[in-house]
Amino acid sequence: MKIFSKFEIKPQLEPYLPLEWKHIFENDNPLHVELGFGNGEYMEKYCQKNQSVNYIGFELSITSMIKAQKKLAKTNIKNARIILCDARFGLRELFHDNSIEHIIMNFPVPWHKKSHARRRIIVADFFRTLAAVLKVGGTFELMTDEKWYAEEAQENAFSNGNFKVYKIEKNPERRVMTRYETKWLKYGRNIYRLIIEKKSYEPVERLIGGVHEMPHSTGKINPEKFYSIVNSVFKKEKMSFVVKGIYKSLDGNAHILKVISSDDSFSQHYFLVAYPQEFDNPDSTWVIKLDSTSNPYRTPAVKWSVKKLMEVLS
Repeated sequence: MKIFSKFEIKPQLEPYLPLEWKHIFENDNPLHVELGFGNGEYMEKYCQKNQSVNYIGFELSITSMIKAQKKLAKTNIKNARIILCDARFGLRELFHDNSIEHIIMNFPVPWHKKSHARRRIIVADFFRTLAAVLKVGGTFELMTDEKWYAEEAQENAFSNGNFKVYKIEKNPERRVMTRYETKWLKYGRNIYRLIIEKKSYEPVERLIGGVHEMPHSTGKINPEKFYSIVNSVFKKEKMSFVVKGIYKSLDGNAHILKVISSDDSFSQHYFLVAYPQEFDNPDSTWVIKLDSTSNPYRTPAVKWSVKKLMEVLS
C-alpha cells in the first residue's frame, strides 16, 4: 500500500481541478508527461536521467500500474507520479493551460481499421488539447513503428495551425529507449519519430474545472419505478448514461444503482445511492447521490445522471 500511496494520484478525489502540480511535487520543476507508460520501464529510465523534471504518466491497465510502481519504488524514483485514467481526458482536464514542457507517446496502438479510427489518440481533438496545455515552445514526441500513423499525426498537427511540425525521422537516436524499440531496431525494423513544437496558444473546452463537488438531488420518489429503469438509456447532447443494475439494501429502504455514463468518448462506471431521508418512511423526501465507494470524475454526464434519475423516478 505504501508503494501505491507514494506514486499514484487519484484526481477524482481532489476538491479542485486542474491539479496544482507544484504542490503535489513540492517544487516548480518542468512537467513532462507520458501517455501510456506500459510497465514503466521508459518512465523509470527517463526519471533517473532527468531528475530535474516532474514526470506524470497515464495508463489504463491496473496491471501496468502495479508493475510500474514496483519499478519506481525499487530504484527509489522521487520525481514521478502516475494516474489510472484515459490520457486524452487526463491531459485536457488535469493540467492548466501553458503548463507542460514535454509530452511523450511511445508506440500507441495504431487502430488500423477505419471502424476503429475514433480510438486513435492523434485525432484533431488531441491537438486542440496540446495547443492549450503545452507551454509555447513545448514539444510533443510520438514514437511509432507505423509510418502511416506518424504521417496522420503530422497532417493533423499541420491542420491545427498552432505548431511547428518537424519532418518525420526514421530510426532516430534517443537518450532513453524502450525495450520494444531496442528489440525492433535489432531485427532491422524501422521506427519513426514525429516531434511538433507549440508556437501559439489556443484555449480548449474542458468538461470539468473549478470545484469538484459531489452531485446530489432531492425530491419525492415512487419506489415502484426503480426496476423499470434497468437497461434504460438516457441521452442528451454529448451525454448519455445507462442504469445497468439495481440492488436493494437488507432493510429494503436504500437502493444502489449501477450506472455507466459517457461524455462524448469518455466513459465511467459508478454507483449511485437512493434513500428516503426518513429511513422507515418511503413517502418522505428521497436523496440520490454518488455512493461513497464510487469516485468518478464529476463530469456533466455524471451530474446529469443524478438529476435525470430523480426526475424519472419521481
